[in-house]
Amino acid sequence: MTAAHCVFSKDEFALTAKVTLNDVYLSKYDDQEQEFRSHAMAISKQFLNGVSEANNDVGIVFLPKIAAVCDSATSAQIAKLTSTPSISFVRSFVLDSVDSEYFQIETPITVSQFQLENSVCYIAGWGKTENKTASYSDNLRQMMVKLSIRRVGKRKYLMAKGVVGSSRACMGDSGSPVYCFIEGKRVLVGTIAHIGSFVKMSQQDPSDHLHFCRDFEYTFIADWRESSERVVEILEKYGELYQLNEGQNICFGPGKF
Repeated sequence: MTAAHCVFSKDEFALTAKVTLNDVYLSKYDDQEQEFRSHAMAISKQFLNGVSEANNDVGIVFLPKIAAVCDSATSAQIAKLTSTPSISFVRSFVLDSVDSEYFQIETPITVSQFQLENSVCYIAGWGKTENKTASYSDNLRQMMVKLSIRRVGKRKYLMAKGVVGSSRACMGDSGSPVYCFIEGKRVLVGTIAHIGSFVKMSQQDPSDHLHFCRDFEYTFIADWRESSERVVEILEKYGELYQLNEGQNICFGPGKF
């Protein structure tokens, strides 16, 4: 899952998407790093039709084969998806190994606004940093953020703001995960869509990424509670929805929750 605009721009899809898993340092090969090249991509129909608000800015890159990530050294950093009105994750447990009896526990429907606004949350990515060359970060960086929800007219926005005042998301962070620790568990709450401000418009040239990014204190998020509906539509269209629940069971099954 990523931002739609990362794979679709100017009415065209990217020819190839490079997906690297278990990566920490961009400039060198990391232990258990896996790299895939894919030509199979899909985005939400709303974004395709020009409605590019944050919750529609979601895309899926289909890998050519199943990736082994849940047993890797970095698997503890994988964030769990919560159930939403669009999809419900159910886990099965063996109650009696002799008779093979099972019972099911359903995860909570969704995280609440109170939980989002009062949890420790982070953005992780390799976006541009204020180093001497203003280049992308070579190592994975995390920014602690405070989440808030703001209504503007009929629209509702989930936004993140750096706890450290000078911290910003920037070019290269789009599609990056936003996660919170809720009830002791790392939970994915969305992906980065874009940056913005309710105070001013930037006077900087957008191509001057660092100065442009400094003017925008908020990161707008594709809220999983809303964007999951778009993801489900994409996966159902291609007959791959079962893999979403299967992946959750592999990574967060008995003993891994």
